Order: sequence, then C-alpha cells, then structure tokens
Amino acid sequence: MKYIKFFLLVAMALGFASCGPTRYTTSNVNLSTVDEFAFIQPYSYIVVYNDENKGYYEEESSDRATNIITNIISMERFPFSDVIPADYKDANSDIAKWMGNFPDVDPSKIGRMRVPKSLHKLIADSGNRYGIVIYSYGYIQTKAGYQREKVEKAASKVLDSAIEKLTGISGLTNPSKNYYVSDPYGNILYCAVVDSQTDEVVHFVNETPTLASHPTENRDVNELVHKLLKEFIR
Repeated sequence: MKYIKFFLLVAMALGFASCGPTRYTTSNVNLSTVDEFAFIQPYSYIVVYNDENKGYYEEESSDRATNIITNIISMERFPFSDVIPADYKDANSDIAKWMGNFPDVDPSKIGRMRVPKSLHKLIADSGNRYGIVIYSYGYIQTKAGYQREKVEKAASKVLDSAIEKLTGISGLTNPSKNYYVSDPYGNILYCAVVDSQTDEVVHFVNETPTLASHPTENRDVNELVHKLLKEFIR
C-alpha cells in the first residue's frame, strides 16, 4: 500500500505542471441547466500506516471520511438529491472497483470507462438522468510511524553520503535516492457525473490539494469538497 503515499506526493508535485486537464466536461451537457443530480453515497479508501510504517485499509477512517463529505454536501445548496445509499461491499462493489481506477485515469479519456451496471440502476431508479459519485483516496500516518520514517530517511542519507565519499558507490542503502519524508497524511478527491441515458461520464474532476490535506479533518475536507464541486455551487 506504500504506492498510495507515492502517488499522492507525485500528484501534488506535478498537478499544476501536468499537460492533461484535472477537470473535464463534455460539450454535450451544460451542468448549470440540470435541475437535480442523483447524489450517490460517497466512497472512501483510506490507508492507515501504523507505528512500523506498514499500511492497511482502515474501515473506521474510511467511513469517517465518507460521513464528513456527505455532511458537508447535505448542508450546502448543491443541486443534489438526498444521499442515495450504496452497498460498496456487496451489491454495489462494482462501483467501488470502478472508482478505485480513478487515480490512474486521464480526465480527458474518462468517457472510455464503462459505467457499472449497479450505478446505472441507482441513478435510473432515482428518477434523475444524471448522477454524481465522489471518491476519497488518502492515507494517515501515525505520529510514531512518521517520526520513524524521518529517522530512517535521515540515517540512510547520512550513511549513503559517507559510503559514497569512501568508495564512490552512491545510494547503497537507498538505491532510489529518495530521502524525502512523506507528509503525515494526504488525500485526493474525485468526482464523476454519469448520464444514465447514454451510460457515459460527462464530467470528471480530480482535486489535489497544494498542501497536505487530512482525509478525516472537517476543515481540510470542506476546502477540497468546495473546490471539487465548484461547478455546482449555485
């Protein structure tokens, strides 16, 4: 699960320099003219790194992240329906798997992704043509684990420098020469709007914070949500 931290770091470093868009909307739909979007229960995948810096999916933090997003949206004037429950462990697991691919998708090519059958049904059953899904993808590091990583990276850098001076061999303890210490937490939010008549994604956003953003802190999530959904604020 270490790749989650790596991905978030790269995304935050390159987000503004990337050639590909982070926001994409097809020319076939004008979001401002849609009266109401079916708001599907958000899905969160939060990894916690323990004191030994080993990562694992944590249901409690993931549920908390989902609830924070849902509560923020329910208190605002977004043109969304009441939250439509989704069982991401069973009946709607295909949606969870689908959203899990969002970090690897070029927003401009999102239309190539096949919409899950159960997502089509949730939107169609709501009586709305368009549905919106939100995915939170992040990690949290314990204080002890964070301090441990700082000590390990610092010791590795000093040792490699000493070895290189003596032998000319560089990066012996850390071949990647990555001595950067990860932020203690990070989060990226994704949003996709689906047209249930065509089964196409007509709007897609990945919102990457410029600074470390905690996935279960209300203030951090609130800021990201409003940037994510700026096209819907009315």
